[in-house]
Amino acid sequence: MPHQNFPRLERTGNHTRLIVEDKPFLCVGGELHNSSASNRNYMSPIWDKLAKAGINTVIAPVSWEQVEPVEGHLDFSIVDALVDDARSVGVRLVMIWFGAFKNASSTYAPSWVRADRQRFPRADRGTKPLKTPFSYPGSMPRPSLSVFSDNLFEADRTAYTALLKHVALIDPDHTVIMVQVENEVGLLGAGRDHSAVADAAWNAPLPQQLITAVSEDPDSFARGFVQALGTNPDRTMSWGDHFGDDNPLAEETFMAWGFASFVGGLAAAGKEVLPLPAYANAWIGPQRGQDLPGQYPSGGPTAGMIPVWRAAAPAIDFLAPDIYVPNTAEVMRQYASDSNPLFIPEARFRAGDAFLAIGGFGGFGYSVFGVEEGREGNQFSTACNLITCLTPEIVDAQRDGRIFGFALEQDQESISNDLVGTTITVRNSRKLLEGMLLDAGVRVPPAPELAEETVAATHGPTPGDVRPFGMVLAINPAEFIVVGQGAQVDFHKPGCDVELDSVRELVVTDAGLREGRFINGDERLEILSDKHITAVRVRLLITTS
Repeated sequence: MPHQNFPRLERTGNHTRLIVEDKPFLCVGGELHNSSASNRNYMSPIWDKLAKAGINTVIAPVSWEQVEPVEGHLDFSIVDALVDDARSVGVRLVMIWFGAFKNASSTYAPSWVRADRQRFPRADRGTKPLKTPFSYPGSMPRPSLSVFSDNLFEADRTAYTALLKHVALIDPDHTVIMVQVENEVGLLGAGRDHSAVADAAWNAPLPQQLITAVSEDPDSFARGFVQALGTNPDRTMSWGDHFGDDNPLAEETFMAWGFASFVGGLAAAGKEVLPLPAYANAWIGPQRGQDLPGQYPSGGPTAGMIPVWRAAAPAIDFLAPDIYVPNTAEVMRQYASDSNPLFIPEARFRAGDAFLAIGGFGGFGYSVFGVEEGREGNQFSTACNLITCLTPEIVDAQRDGRIFGFALEQDQESISNDLVGTTITVRNSRKLLEGMLLDAGVRVPPAPELAEETVAATHGPTPGDVRPFGMVLAINPAEFIVVGQGAQVDFHKPGCDVELDSVRELVVTDAGLREGRFINGDERLEILSDKHITAVRVRLLITTS
């Protein structure tokens, strides 16, 4: 009999986990390049490679233009291929709906939508549009439909719900475990849309749900927006009446309400036919070189707009950042909260950040972009294998606060954390070893360069992660699992003498983790190798002084 329990998010205390086949599941894998999944023959040699890479989840786009090239004529053959092929190699799918909006433009809307400007009006960036990323003088325009168009929403919703009805029909065993609704939505080139339908919304009273949300939790909203709104706002006043013109924060909030209502409306309609977890992803902003809304997509689910999205789109289960910036921990911290579990749908091949997201911020998934370009046996594959093998221990440790993840940047000598009454200090093992051996008159040769993470990458080479990184799980006060690379770990307990009693290597096999060598002597100078990702089980001998 087909399994009827749908994948779902389950909350215990402050911890949210993803449940698949009635078991906690950590999504470790990657997103395909935008065009890969559009052709079955192209994907055919890729599936086996992905299955051998240690990943358990593939994020794959399905585009509106491909499934409904003519209005009312739906072709889901590419969806059938995706589900069949993923199932055949034993990986799960997260399906992205490339509908009306993808990366703040509308290039995936079908021709019949883009050609009819009366029925489906375009966004208007005003008389002085901002310079936008990835543009150049003389480039052809990229279409941007207005998110305030009711006709656009109805057409997109019709196609999206038809997609989910089809998935429900062909996928009774839930190869598809989640849905991303649209992709990096927002408006580039202006703080707000100035089209006729958008101006009508700008000149209408503020949504009552927004005013209520601000009054109930003002501290979660941007201070400037709350101050401008006032303590007892006139509920008949429009956006323009409240905030005037050229107010970037008000314009971004206005666009966030528009996009969140659109995306949240799709999610709600989709859940009526297939109740899978649904999320929206963010092109983050502000960021370096993109300081103003419109330089990054105005109205997208940026960190500052999270409370707006939560008020407008309750059917969206969580908001997820796409991370390509170096300050990854800061971004994770902005999105990880009791009400918004952390999931990273797009990121660089950077194995340390997978451990940081899952071990440091309680995340339930980390995906690299362009996963099909991964080199066989790369760091990320090793990380995925270990995280998958340790999923039961990880998710319980997340729930109980018995885990922390780390990735030491160049200027960090160490990091400490307390678990189960024990202080755990993680240090850069190579720097420690260099200092200790130099005291003995021995110079350590330079570390060998790590192999690239990718092969023939579209956007240039991707170096291996040279940081000391990993995570520590407390099994009990005297037993820990330590996973990662390039780190030395010390344990201290107030009023006690703590020493390593045993260190046992853990090795990935087809049957899961098995115990390997006893680690002692010289090898204890670095519990985690600086040459490759390793895992060990540490037992402590704790005595009172």
